[in-house]
Amino acid sequence: MLASDEINPISYSYPAIMNQWSEPSKKIFETGDVKSFEKSIAFRELVQILNKIVLAVQDIKVPPGVLDPAIVTRDITVLDSDNSATSVQEAHAYQENVGVMLRILHDLEQTIDDTPPVKGPTRFGNIAFRTWHEKVEHVLNSLTTLRPPAGLNIDEFLIEARYYLANSFGSKIRIDYGTGHELSYLAFVGALMRYDILKSPTGEELLVLFSKYYDLVRRLILVYNLEPAGSHGVWGLDDHFHLIYILGASQFCNDATAPSVRSILSRDVLNGYKTSNLYVNAIAFIFKLKSGPFNEHSPILNDIHVSVFLWTKVRQGLLKMYMVEVLGKLPVIQHFWFGDKLYPWADLTSMKQLPVNYSEDAKSANTTIDKGNSAGTSAPWAKPGIHQNTTYTRR
Repeated sequence: MLASDEINPISYSYPAIMNQWSEPSKKIFETGDVKSFEKSIAFRELVQILNKIVLAVQDIKVPPGVLDPAIVTRDITVLDSDNSATSVQEAHAYQENVGVMLRILHDLEQTIDDTPPVKGPTRFGNIAFRTWHEKVEHVLNSLTTLRPPAGLNIDEFLIEARYYLANSFGSKIRIDYGTGHELSYLAFVGALMRYDILKSPTGEELLVLFSKYYDLVRRLILVYNLEPAGSHGVWGLDDHFHLIYILGASQFCNDATAPSVRSILSRDVLNGYKTSNLYVNAIAFIFKLKSGPFNEHSPILNDIHVSVFLWTKVRQGLLKMYMVEVLGKLPVIQHFWFGDKLYPWADLTSMKQLPVNYSEDAKSANTTIDKGNSAGTSAPWAKPGIHQNTTYTRR
């Protein structure tokens, strides 16, 4: 786990558990299964890819023309996509498969334009989001145009990998979006990297892929009024995201020109960095969605900018929090499914399949979880005793 002051890339190899690709399936049904997950190869793979990406984007800026400033600017209605950023691949010398993914993300944005929200009041999100989700499957057929390395059958790879991308845009049933969906995108990018479909991507290439993804899902949130997944309350880090803050904090690490941690909430810093840094970009999106004192609607983020002075410490604290509140929390990780190749439900030490609780009681509990009874975790930078009695769960 990422508990040290410095992030160290993890190197681990293991024999294939199965020779065949398989569609991912559900393995986590109750709290005890989370402990099994933490012993799994899948858990190690997710931690490993998180490490690699966080290190790759350190001291790297999102290039100009990638992030759409309108999406994170108050008093601007975002209905149609900004097509001016669709030629990112042409403007930069990115590897071919980065271009394929950028075109797919662009096509998904265009699908929003072709699927307007249903008019009239909608209490829990706009049902047109379900129509958009139905169109996603057709767009994702373009994944077969990814060029694999020698020896890899792209159709077999996509049996598993496609699931994670398809589930990274929110739930069409609940019409919501949260950190579990964000985790699915991390898993998809990790799969591309592990099998050299993205071969040793640069930090800039990774930032472009994440930036276009975040612009897409925030348009989904704005256009279809997606609910935050799960109960959260003010003591959640953010209604929808967590990983974006880790990536943005890492961008500022070792950057001599980075603004101070305490200055991030100022108007000048927000306007100056919201299209080049994902942390600032995420803060700007909060200001677009919410009004009132920042310390009241986003107290944990506010704590960072009161209590922490170094970006390396911000990154470290957010990583620790991610291990507990995303990878270690049942309402989030129960929605992460497991295949036999990419993220195996197998013990990291013995390589044997982990147990699965298929009992009817577990299935019933899984569908009727009291999302308000899972205790949250105090921010690692918070003073002892502060926020200990707050509860929240997010997905």
